[in-house]
This record gives sequence, C-alpha cells and structure tokens, in this order.
Amino acid sequence: MMARSNSLLRRYEKLQTLHSEIMRPAKNPGTRQCVHSAKAFKKYIKVYRQIVGVENEDAKFIYSQL
Repeated sequence: MMARSNSLLRRYEKLQTLHSEIMRPAKNPGTRQCVHSAKAFKKYIKVYRQIVGVENEDAKFIYSQL
C-alpha cells in the first residue's frame, strides 16, 4: 500500500476499536441492541467509507503511472 499515512493508520485503529465496541457481548442475553453499539455501527460505516475513499484514490494514482 502506498499511502499508509498517519491519518490512514489512525482510521484503521479507530475502525478496530469500533469493531470491538460492536462485537462486545450484550450485558443481558435476549435483549435488544445497545445504544452504544448502534452508534458505533454508524461510526464504523463512516470510517470504513473514508478508508475506502483514500485507498481508491491511491489505486487511481498508482495505476495512472503505469
């Protein structure tokens, strides 16, 4: 990967922490989804889209040089 810049690495770390938040087991089995995990899921989608956007721009730059 070409531009694994600090900001991109921070996004990957944030993605990992949000994933941990989402996958944490429920306190009471059989209950509905926790508000914190629902918010983390929304943030997860946002961070994932940001990462994909950066990676796509890098790929466009790399393959335009060929």
